[in-house]
Amino acid sequence: MSDRPSTEIAMRSVPCNLCGSDDTRTIRESTGEGRIVRCRRCQLTYVSPRIAWDPVAQYESDEYHEKGELATGRPGYTSYSSDRPVLSPYFGRIAAEIARVKPGGKVLEIGAASGFFLEQARAHGLDPAGIEPSRACQRIIREELGIPVLAGSLEEAAIEPGTFDAVALFQTIEHFDDPLAGLQKMASALKPGGLIVITTPNQAGWFARIARRQWYEYKPKEHLYYFTPRTLARMLEAAGFERIEAKVDPNRYPVAFLIERISRYYPVARPVMRVLDRLLPQSLQARLYLPVHYGSMKVTARRAGMA
Repeated sequence: MSDRPSTEIAMRSVPCNLCGSDDTRTIRESTGEGRIVRCRRCQLTYVSPRIAWDPVAQYESDEYHEKGELATGRPGYTSYSSDRPVLSPYFGRIAAEIARVKPGGKVLEIGAASGFFLEQARAHGLDPAGIEPSRACQRIIREELGIPVLAGSLEEAAIEPGTFDAVALFQTIEHFDDPLAGLQKMASALKPGGLIVITTPNQAGWFARIARRQWYEYKPKEHLYYFTPRTLARMLEAAGFERIEAKVDPNRYPVAFLIERISRYYPVARPVMRVLDRLLPQSLQARLYLPVHYGSMKVTARRAGMA
């Protein structure tokens, strides 16, 4: 018998988070990080079996948001801070939408990263706070922005019921180990009639349909759930929300951002991206913005009850 430690990764199977069924069909076979399956009963797509660990742990690392090199094959961002020119105007538009509905309201962001949205929320007259597991990001929000932030995950956070007028989470719900429980906790945190704003990859979107099994959002180590407008609406209803609306979620991106993302997620395109990177001056790559809708959706809803 060998004395060498086993390198086999422990996995665990989970039932459908929406309807509880374990009757699934495989969408994409496991590459060692989990198999992507679809529930035959309600059509929710999720990872099972998945790696048997605390999924929040990887987001606590400083490296998740800042790597200093192309983050190929690794969870997280190459450099989240360098995305500020893309994200701040986008978050500003959403903050303005929330401020029109809930002027001066208390807003909580789940997965606040470096606080780009929280900063915009404050600029639009809202009273922001965040929840963020990354220690480096917590320091930025608390010390540089002067905005309250709770350390850790939504599951760990102690939130008084009925505290907030709005809750926002951007490209976050797909990371949750138990999104239904998370939405129920967000409903509890909201006042009756409170607003929730969610952005997440749309599995029914045009890019997902074209890419099929090669869709770059299929990252089973990070993304544990893959929603369509229908499955997310059903989960929101189950969590106590109503007046649910789903819309496309476009944005404008600099050429430099697009070159980095395409290089990261589609290795076959890297030679072309390298040529573009050499041909286009860096100043032009930073200045030239292109409107792109790559398949994200924005879903809004209200906590059930009188506003």
